[in-house]
Amino acid sequence: MSKDLDILKKAYEDVIWMAIRYANGRATYAPSMVRDSIKQFQRVFPDWKPRYDLTLKSDRRMIEDSESKSNLRSMNLNTITWLDDLVE
Repeated sequence: MSKDLDILKKAYEDVIWMAIRYANGRATYAPSMVRDSIKQFQRVFPDWKPRYDLTLKSDRRMIEDSESKSNLRSMNLNTITWLDDLVE
């Protein structure tokens, strides 16, 4: 692999974890943009996988907890997109 590709790969790895955390649990276009970005990246680096991130599961548990749901009645919980499957 060329030095330039190594530099780009490192730069992507340095920021994608933040993008995944930001998009996780959102009811916007952000989760699909992150998924698309990862798919495109894996076309060049097929063996690459995002690093494990325990906080993604805890976000889902917090929202799906019945006590939290009562605090979030104004949200349509069916529109939330989770990204924890990306790091399993």
